[in-house]
Amino acid sequence: MDNQFFINLLKSFTIMANKYALQKNTNSKSLAFGKYYGRPLYDDKFVELDELADFIQAQASVKRSDCKAVIDELGNAIQHYLGQGRKVKVNGLGIFKPGFSSAGVNDITQWNQDRDLKKTHLLFTPETEKADKKRVTLATKKVTWEMAEVAVDSEGNELFGRKKIREAKGEEQESGD
Repeated sequence: MDNQFFINLLKSFTIMANKYALQKNTNSKSLAFGKYYGRPLYDDKFVELDELADFIQAQASVKRSDCKAVIDELGNAIQHYLGQGRKVKVNGLGIFKPGFSSAGVNDITQWNQDRDLKKTHLLFTPETEKADKKRVTLATKKVTWEMAEVAVDSEGNELFGRKKIREAKGEEQESGD
């Protein structure tokens, strides 16, 4: 294996804080107009299947290729059971279930599925546990936060998000970022 694999693996075990920025509410019709609120900032890059498989391989006695195959099939299995109208529980993560939005009708006889059933979507309920008299989401239990640097564009407007900050500074995107 190459050194980059071990560097990436080490990064995955390093505890890093998530970034956030403060954003001013500029909606003059809002009761919260002019107040600042914390807003999470997300990396531009998603964690993909290969990276998940590398992490799991390092945690368990399972080969990377086996991890990839199982994760890939997990997506197919969830789709299969959601297609049957069933809920899927993944321990430590939460429950997935299908949902939809629909139009309202005044009389039950007016309902037309083709017209009134609008959009199918995925509902997710994270798994929680009780800690200090509060419900804590297991998947985010170890998440910590720190304030990020905020950039300002040429007109003095605050920019949020790493990509916009890099663009404002004229920086190229770093490899692996």
